[in-house]
Amino acid sequence: MQLRSTLIALAICASPAWAETFTIYVAARDSDAHKAAEKLVDDKTTFWFAKLAKAIPRAVELIDKSDATVRVYMAQGQEAGLYVFGNGLNGQKAKLHILGGWCPDWKTRDPFQCPTELIASDGRPDGFFNFGGNKTQFDELVLSGFVFDAAPSNKYDAKTNSLLKGTSRTIPLIQLKQVVVNHLVISDNVFLNGAQRAFEVYHSPASNETVVDIQNNFFLNNIIPLKFAPALYKGNKTKVINFKNNSVILNWPYNPDPTSGNVGALELSHKDCCSELVIENNLFAFNPGGAMQHDWPEARMPKLRINNNLFFMNATLFGNDKPEAGFFTGKFGPNPSHQIINWGPGLVDDFGYEMKGNVVMDPKVPVALVDLQAADSSAVTAKKTVMNDLRGMFGINKEGGTVAIKNYAPRMGLDLKNLPVPAEEKAKAFGVQASLVYK
Repeated sequence: MQLRSTLIALAICASPAWAETFTIYVAARDSDAHKAAEKLVDDKTTFWFAKLAKAIPRAVELIDKSDATVRVYMAQGQEAGLYVFGNGLNGQKAKLHILGGWCPDWKTRDPFQCPTELIASDGRPDGFFNFGGNKTQFDELVLSGFVFDAAPSNKYDAKTNSLLKGTSRTIPLIQLKQVVVNHLVISDNVFLNGAQRAFEVYHSPASNETVVDIQNNFFLNNIIPLKFAPALYKGNKTKVINFKNNSVILNWPYNPDPTSGNVGALELSHKDCCSELVIENNLFAFNPGGAMQHDWPEARMPKLRINNNLFFMNATLFGNDKPEAGFFTGKFGPNPSHQIINWGPGLVDDFGYEMKGNVVMDPKVPVALVDLQAADSSAVTAKKTVMNDLRGMFGINKEGGTVAIKNYAPRMGLDLKNLPVPAEEKAKAFGVQASLVYK
C-alpha cells in the first residue's frame, strides 16, 4: 500500500499542474515590432518569426498530440501568402489562437487601427487560411484581427470597376474544410472584396456542445459573404452559432440579377446547421439582394433568435428602395421565385422565431472606393463616397425610386480614417464595436 501511494505521488509530481502556453510573435525583420519582440523571446515558450508562413509549422509542432495553448501574435503590416494546416493534426485537447492587429510595442491589440493585412495574389489557388479536414482537430480555434483583401486575385472591368466573375477567384477567403473543433471563434476581421463568400461555417462539431462565435467582423463588398452550413460529425451537431456585432455592408448577390439562385448576404441553412442560430446586434445595410436568404420552409429550420439588429435598404436588386425592405429574401420552400420580406412588427406573428428589438434606420456609414491602378487597398488614399453616390451605384435614384445597377461589386478599400462605422448616433450601438475586440 505504501509503495502504491508513493507511485501515485510521483506521478502527480511528474505531471504539469496546468497545460503549457506558448507565444509566437510574427513581425517583419528589423521592424519596430521585431525589435520589441526580441525583448520578449526566450526560445523556450516564446518565439519570433519574420513571416507567418514560418510560424505556422512551429505552432503545429507545439499543438500536435498536446493539450497546450499556442498563441500566434502577428504585428501590424502586410503579408502575402496562403497558410495551410495539413489534414491529420491532432490538437483535440489543444487551443490555437491566431491573433493579428498588434501594434508595434505588443502592448496593444487594435485590429482596426493597427491592421494586419493579408493580401491575395493573382490567381490565388485557395483560401488565406486552410484548416486541413476532419482529421485535423482543435479544442479551440480562434482567428481574429486580420484584413482579408481578395481584390488582387480578382479582375475588374476597366471602365465600370465592376467585378468580372469569370476571371476572378471564386474561392472563400477562409477554408475550414470540416476541421473538428469544440469552440470556434472568428472575430474582429475585415472580409473585403471576396468574389464568392468570405467563408462558410463548414466545421465538424467535436461534440453536441460545440459553440461557434462569429463576432465583431466587417463583411464589405463580398459576393454572398456567409453560409451557415456546418457538417454533422459522428452523430454530433453544433449546439449554437452566435453571429453577433458584425457589420454586413454592401454585399452582393451571386449575379446582379433578381432571378439569381443566391441573393441574400447571409445564407441560412436547415436544422442540420445547428440546434440554435443567434443573430444579434448586427448592422445590415445596402445589401442589394437582402440581409438574410431563407430558402427552407420554417418547419425545417433550426431555432432562430434574430434580435436587436439594424436594417437599412437591403432589397434594391428587386427594385425595392424601402428602408425596411429585404429582412428576408428567399423561396421559403416551394415558391418559384424569391419572396421579399420587409421588417415590421407583424413578422413576429408570421414566423415562430424570436425577433425583438430590431430597428430600421440609415446608419450613415462611409464607404471607401479604390483606384483600379492600386496594387492593394493600403497603397491608395481611399475616399469616402457620399451616401447619394453610394445609392446610385447599386440602383437607387438620387431623387428617389430605382435605376439599373451601374456597377457590380466595385473594388473597395480599407481607409482607417473612414472606417465603415455609423455616423448616425442612434446607430452606433449596432455592428462592430472597438470595445469588443477578442482578448
